[in-house]
Amino acid sequence: MKKTTKKSVPENKPTQPAVLRVVNPITTEETPLKNLPVRPRDSRLPVPGSIITKTYRGKTIEVKVLENGFEYQGKTHKSISRVAMEIVKRPISGYVFFGLCK
Repeated sequence: MKKTTKKSVPENKPTQPAVLRVVNPITTEETPLKNLPVRPRDSRLPVPGSIITKTYRGKTIEVKVLENGFEYQGKTHKSISRVAMEIVKRPISGYVFFGLCK
């Protein structure tokens, strides 16, 4: 008979909601993804030009909302989930991570 070992399950800690800071809207010259078509915006997202701020593992994360994506550490991402996945190094919903769910 095989011995079965109980696998440890990581604790799910509640995430802090992101703090929203609204700054002056960006201009088209600042948008690195200006060649992409503008898609209808999700109502959960803040307006372009906003900065989403979140503290994760003692570090302050700032993500700039662009017209066609998101800017994090100088890189432009198409979705907020891509930013969240880069931060936590695993698949995760950006809306849940940054507390943008309704």
